Amino acid sequence: MNVKKTAAMLCSSVSILLLFLMVPAGADEAAEATREIINKWQDAVITTNIVLEMYESERTVEALATIVDASGLAVLSLSNIDPARGMAISSSESKVKDIKMIMPDGNEIPAKIVLRDQDLDLAFICPTEKPIKTIPAIDLTNNAEPDIMDQIVILSRFGNVVGYASTASLGRIQAIVKKPRTLYVPDPLMGLVNGLGTPAFSLDGKVVGILLLRVKEAQGFGGNEMFRGIGGMNMLPVILPAEDILAVAKEAVEIMERE
Repeated sequence: MNVKKTAAMLCSSVSILLLFLMVPAGADEAAEATREIINKWQDAVITTNIVLEMYESERTVEALATIVDASGLAVLSLSNIDPARGMAISSSESKVKDIKMIMPDGNEIPAKIVLRDQDLDLAFICPTEKPIKTIPAIDLTNNAEPDIMDQIVILSRFGNVVGYASTASLGRIQAIVKKPRTLYVPDPLMGLVNGLGTPAFSLDGKVVGILLLRVKEAQGFGGNEMFRGIGGMNMLPVILPAEDILAVAKEAVEIMERE
């Protein structure tokens, strides 16, 4: 009897030990995948300096963008260049006066807006002059369709306080919206931490999409809205699928070629 109890306790202890050993292994695999993604694609994520004119005054904002074409075409959140989105001001009261793309090597390239999509929260910009050297761009055709609770990696950059260093975050898909179009909803904090206009990848390095802002016109504030948490907000960071970005990017490239 004692032998059986001892054997059972030994088996239980071994199982618990194996469980603890497996958790770091899984974490290490995700960390290794993240390192591979950031090493391969970090230069495709850039910072932009945007000069906005509002109410006859100017202010400069920094926004993140992702290069999606070797020509230098980059996508960013329209919300970053149109403060009227989700706010009680008219778009006509704000105007973009100047845009510069800050490349990973520190070089600043003058840019212009090529296309805007209010519904998708998309803005495409491109260099006003042909770049001297090839600009790295993510491959939107190599895309992934994650399931709920799948892990994703979002690439971003810090500000100039640490020299625009690259950064990456691991998270999970918390919800998938199917109508009127597919949207992937990550942890809302990922939008705050990483910033809009940043790319999301699956752990195997495929592009999930770009982090943008979903905005719904406010319907007023009810007495119980504060208890609804993030669901009570009229705007939420979401990931627009890579194939949707690609479709609009092709239109933007055609516009560039005609100009």
